[in-house]
Amino acid sequence: MKNKFSIHLMIACAMSTFSLAQAQQKQPKKFSIAVLPDTQYYTAESQGGDVSLFESQIKWILANSKAENIAYTIHLGDITDHGDNKPKEWELASKAMYALEAPLPGLADGMPYGLAIGNHDQVASQFAKSGRTDGYNKYFGVDHFKKKSYYGGHFGSDNDSHYDLFKAHGQSFIVIYIEYDAFDEQQDQMNDWAAGLLEKYADHKAIVVCHYTLFPNKTAGTNQGEMAPFGKQASRIYNRLKVYPNLVAMLGGHVGDNGEGYRQDTYGGNTVRSFLSDYQSRAMGGNGMMRLMTFDLDQDKISIKTFSPYHDYEEIDDDSRFEVPLFRNPSGSRIYDFDGDGKSDLLSYRNGNWMNIDNKLKFSNWNAKGVPVATYRNRNGRTEPLVYQLEKGNFIAKDGLTLPFGKAGDIPVPADYDGDGIADLAVWEAKTAQWMIEGKEMFTHGWEESLPVPADYDGDGAAEIAVWRFQNNTWYIQDVGNVPFGEKGDVPVPADYNGDGRAEIAVWRPSTGEWLILGMERSIKLGKKGDLPIPGDYFVDGKVQPAVFDPDAKLIRFYNGQTKSWDVKSQDIVNLPYVIKKYYLDLLSNAK
Repeated sequence: MKNKFSIHLMIACAMSTFSLAQAQQKQPKKFSIAVLPDTQYYTAESQGGDVSLFESQIKWILANSKAENIAYTIHLGDITDHGDNKPKEWELASKAMYALEAPLPGLADGMPYGLAIGNHDQVASQFAKSGRTDGYNKYFGVDHFKKKSYYGGHFGSDNDSHYDLFKAHGQSFIVIYIEYDAFDEQQDQMNDWAAGLLEKYADHKAIVVCHYTLFPNKTAGTNQGEMAPFGKQASRIYNRLKVYPNLVAMLGGHVGDNGEGYRQDTYGGNTVRSFLSDYQSRAMGGNGMMRLMTFDLDQDKISIKTFSPYHDYEEIDDDSRFEVPLFRNPSGSRIYDFDGDGKSDLLSYRNGNWMNIDNKLKFSNWNAKGVPVATYRNRNGRTEPLVYQLEKGNFIAKDGLTLPFGKAGDIPVPADYDGDGIADLAVWEAKTAQWMIEGKEMFTHGWEESLPVPADYDGDGAAEIAVWRFQNNTWYIQDVGNVPFGEKGDVPVPADYNGDGRAEIAVWRPSTGEWLILGMERSIKLGKKGDLPIPGDYFVDGKVQPAVFDPDAKLIRFYNGQTKSWDVKSQDIVNLPYVIKKYYLDLLSNAK
């Protein structure tokens, strides 16, 4: 009995360990950053506000630190309203913020946090060098933070500009605070200091906090209109730091009124997302509004929640609760991601219905007779289903809205031609090689015997107008150059195959089953003549991978050897642009 009990116990323990390991593996890689906008009227106890609103924010952070996996807290500046002129405001601010420093499980120094200097924290206001910040440095200076494990260091002799370090789910982050400097007393020096940090901590993803980063969105309640403009100092910061691929976000407050803004800027294949949140113009000096930014490393997205713990209220308009991509973009490797999980989805289209790989209805443009167009008309990173009516020259949106554009016989080629994160409606006329792009004048690029292949080839976030001329196998990319690549019978498949945020010139060669990608030493052997190339990021590794659909076996073959059944016809598959798919299927048909 003893031996039998021991065996049963060992098996039970092993099963428990295995179940625990499975549970740990299934845990999503998500963490959050709490963001506190301008608290000046809470500490000044004016404009209907008082410190209880500030305290309610801190209490919420502590009460929800485990449930929301809050790894760090950012204060956007204007901690006080009168700076050194009203010492009591600093006393109230320190009392509220110091509550974060009580030890938490696994955090001996409490909740890691940092605070930006705003113009109301300076005397004289807006002067970074000559202005005094004695109150800030008394309560939040170098001496206060220097022994905390997350504190990195500071610029100059005080803590007005400083940086912190933290890690979440194996990803290291650096948060750099740059003091508000409206009169440019030392912007270049601070920016050079920040650049040095980005070089030193090249393996850390970086968030830069400057009190005045953005103006509000041009249209309140949405991030979909014209992007929020940079403030002057933030523009200088971005242009100095954009060359560093580890910079991912910029945050600020300062500007009330609507008090919300968003923009994205891409350079060298890396996109920086900037956020404004400031509610000081609301009732009670801000209503205790704050934000929670949830970073989902698995699905590559940031989810924004804007709410007031004091009032138990959440703001749910489209610039208060929204999602944006984290590291990757639709202009790069994030293609055919219809559900926003960072993974390319496999869809087919027939008779107005978009079906997933399990042959279940995903979307329906029931009244639209046309060809499927997978594009993105929203800055949330999700692909959206459009249909183009070739006989009428209309785009049909997923909500049934008709968008007249072009004329009968035009080819749909929507893409983000201006780099604002939203695909522009566009069509190409094969006979004249004329391009018609939303918001631009018509122009000619290409030949009748060529294929339109627009993509972001230089990594600036905007798709280049381009064609592949199959008469001489040359890629003609406007404002970039002409590149001979491929041979007769090849199929152009440009995409971001190495994850650098740029589309690579690439072809699939049906005669040999080779994928030839410019810049890669070796070709990839996958597929055969008759298969359909359907590249995508099917394994969420930040790179587009080769894949083919075998219509005879009804099977998808992935680059890593995996396969998946799919009962569909090649002509119905969405995962290859219509004009390229038609070109290839016509080649096959003519060869018979």
